Amino acid sequence: MKMSKKYGYELTLTEGIRALIKEEITLELWVSSCLERIKERENYVGAWEYIDEFNALKSAANFDKYASDKSLKGFPFSAKDIIDTVDIKTSYGSKIYSKNIPSRDASCIAITKASGGILVGKTVTTEFGHVFPGKTKNPCNLDHTPGGSSSGSAASVGDKMIPFSYGTQTTGSVIRPASYCGTVGYKPTIGDFNLSGVFSNSPSFDTLGIISRSVEDIELIRSILLENFKFPPKTVDTRRINIGVVRSPFWEEAEKYTQNIFETFSSKLSKMGAKVIDVELPGIDTEVERLHGIISGFEFSRTIAWERINHREKLSKPLREGRMADGLNTCYNEYRRYTRILEKLRLENDDFIGKFDVLITPSSSGEAPMGVQSTGKAHFNIIASVLGLPAITLPLFEGPNRLPVGIQLMNKRNGDEKLLQISKAIMRLMG
Repeated sequence: MKMSKKYGYELTLTEGIRALIKEEITLELWVSSCLERIKERENYVGAWEYIDEFNALKSAANFDKYASDKSLKGFPFSAKDIIDTVDIKTSYGSKIYSKNIPSRDASCIAITKASGGILVGKTVTTEFGHVFPGKTKNPCNLDHTPGGSSSGSAASVGDKMIPFSYGTQTTGSVIRPASYCGTVGYKPTIGDFNLSGVFSNSPSFDTLGIISRSVEDIELIRSILLENFKFPPKTVDTRRINIGVVRSPFWEEAEKYTQNIFETFSSKLSKMGAKVIDVELPGIDTEVERLHGIISGFEFSRTIAWERINHREKLSKPLREGRMADGLNTCYNEYRRYTRILEKLRLENDDFIGKFDVLITPSSSGEAPMGVQSTGKAHFNIIASVLGLPAITLPLFEGPNRLPVGIQLMNKRNGDEKLLQISKAIMRLMG
């Protein structure tokens, strides 16, 4: 067997599948290489909550030997430890659930396994997908945060331990850590991916997300989850696209170097022939944070009703005194008033954003902050989450400390395919 020029763990999802098709590698070798990489790096990065080495290797060997439908040839993956997995612990980042073993897989896990996915293990999440950080460090610099709440997913993919991982986003929990760890992170249009078996945070904003190392991977995984399998389509011609530049109401929160990077990126797109126009989204100002906080707080405090009533002492202080407390102090009528505002904002912006092929905005205020006590700020992610837009971060730049700085692209609701096609074209043009 002619081996792939890359070590197995270095392969992106689509590279690995192509290597399998060409018989340059077996699935068992690919999974084994990922496990070796994990053993080499995990003590430093701390991206994993549980690793199911025995079953991963056994499943890969059986797939190589017995699988009848090898259209995808199999692939390794991981999932944030807020997503239920049968026979593997799912603790939701809380000691309340340290011994919890679900009786069924979440829908995303079941579908992925049925398509040849080999679940290698569960990655670290913040507590209930909130703000209290786990043990994970940023693989690009261990003194910096990996972001949250999909910290382990972003770090494991960024450190090439696994080709892709599932995360979740309520505010900025996929886009921000993906940006910090130098990966591609994608959240779909709200409602696109089924959330059965995913621990709920705030149903008005929750989405399943994907973190990988290429846009092509995202396209393939999306087609798997929608059970509408197809290899990624061709890219679009960026010289024919209409781009809206969204600095957002939080522009002053961006580091000066982030602002400079963003202006350089916008200018480069214009020189490539794209039509680039500054835009302000209808009704979006700094009050969008308050809207998100009121709705998500009200919903989250009810989501964890059993935990706060029966195990309050096991909840972290930031969780008790943050979003949970805010939610308990919000009356139902106020919550409903803000959900009506939200509904109106989404409809207005669908019409407005439809005038553009894609919107661009920073993925974060800058590089991953120093220290692991905080997961960073989500100012530049909140718009996509509030409006339910599909969003993706591309690892195109570095900051002054040579840490990744991502660029975020968004589109109107249900504009996911165009978003991914344009993102792939931009990645190719930017090298």
